[in-house]
Amino acid sequence: MLLIPEFYEDIATERLLGVGVRPEHLNEYALGETLDAIAAYGPTRLFTGIVLRMMKNMPMGIQRLHHDTTSINVTGDYDNESRTRLIEIVRGHSKDHRDDLKQFVISLVTNQHGIPMFMEPLSGNMSDKKSLLKSIQAVRENLVMDQKIYHMADSAFYTEENIQNLGQQCHWISHVPLTITEAKILISSEVAWTACKDIRYKYTIYENTYGEIPQKWVLFHSAEQQKRINATFRTQLERQLKKDKTALKKLCSKGFACEPDARAVIDRWFRKNPHYRIDNLTITP
Repeated sequence: MLLIPEFYEDIATERLLGVGVRPEHLNEYALGETLDAIAAYGPTRLFTGIVLRMMKNMPMGIQRLHHDTTSINVTGDYDNESRTRLIEIVRGHSKDHRDDLKQFVISLVTNQHGIPMFMEPLSGNMSDKKSLLKSIQAVRENLVMDQKIYHMADSAFYTEENIQNLGQQCHWISHVPLTITEAKILISSEVAWTACKDIRYKYTIYENTYGEIPQKWVLFHSAEQQKRINATFRTQLERQLKKDKTALKKLCSKGFACEPDARAVIDRWFRKNPHYRIDNLTITP
């Protein structure tokens, strides 16, 4: 905080913040009081107010709102016990794989142009399943717009409880997780593909009901991704085949007390590796 005025020495603060605002004015006292005022007013309320004013001067419409969260890692001690903070800075699921650090979560919503429309700080242990639903509900309450808007979120949003909570009140798009039985069946079944305008892709549409809400599932197929998957599969298959050949050769080079012992060991190996079969087995004394 003490070095903040030096940071602004090479920045046109009067152009950025207003006439008469000089770097020395941006000291720890001014910024500390500003942060206290923001906390008292409510950071989400302030952000929403800025967005609403900005939207009046931006003629572009809003067709899609993208909801996502990110975790911010921090160090130091925090006064969670005295309950003086708006959120709890605690350990949670770290998207940076730093489970050793405490964190807080930022929920951010952007429009189809990538412009932030809604922001809310959350406690570090808030799960995406709850925060994404909370984000959609908060946006619908604070940003009242007449046009049809699609709320988009990743597969963490797609739960039976979330879908039932939203009902058919708004339009949303999400990714169906493969942990759902219906999705597993669809992925493994034979489907009738329809070509996209981009010839690299095909799609098929299924009418489905999940969480008691009728919806459309769209399955896409990428030719380029399929090539990469096939190439990776062949590489893994060749590596595994080489490994299994070495293991079987080592097994066959061992000595056994009798022929039944040898056959028992070979049979046991092939039971553990059922994708192989024996065409010719010779046991020599």
